[in-house]
Formats: sequence, structure tokens, C-alpha cells
Amino acid sequence: MKRHSIAAGIFLALGPATAGAQDMSGPGNIRAGRELAIAQCSECHVVVPRRGTSWQTGRPPDFTQIANMPGMTRTALLAFQHSPHPKMPNLILSDRKTDDLIAYILSLKNPGVR
Repeated sequence: MKRHSIAAGIFLALGPATAGAQDMSGPGNIRAGRELAIAQCSECHVVVPRRGTSWQTGRPPDFTQIANMPGMTRTALLAFQHSPHPKMPNLILSDRKTDDLIAYILSLKNPGVR
């Protein structure tokens, strides 16, 4: 099974069970999360939305796609961050940096995207 399929499965499995209005907001600095994503995640993921880019087969999902997965919440992202993933480096972040990264990802959520 491809890594993006595993990640999507985890997100989809956790999302509906953890969805809640208060779960969408939380601690974290969006700007700091964006900077962290560029520095730590952009080698594999598209972390800053760009016009005209689309997901390519065999590549990890971009952060906008992750943010817009059905039921995506802070809790789902926390669970994903604390779970091991094949082919993904074991990124150990402080609680503050985790909050920042999650705040940035959730800032990419577009209510009109399904």
C-alpha cells in the first residue's frame, strides 16, 4: 500500500470520530507553522498552495489536500503526527511546534472543498 493511501486511511478513520467545532481551532501560530512546514516538510510535500499545481501519483499529499480531507481536525492531525509512517522521517517536534504546524495545515482548509 502506498504511503499516501495509508495516511489518507488514518485521516479518514480518525476524522469523523473526532470532528467537532471546537476541535478545528486550537493553539498554534500559523506563520510559525508555515515556516516550519517549508523548512521541514517541503522536500516531499507541497506545503504552500500554488495556482495550477495538482497532486501527482506516487507523491505525498499536499498540505491543502490534507487540510480538506473529510473530517480533518486538530485531533486527527495530532494522532497522525504521533504515529509512525513508512518512508516518512520520524519528525520529533515540541508541543509548540506541533501546534504551530497543525494551525498552519488547518488554515488551508477551504469549506467549499470536499
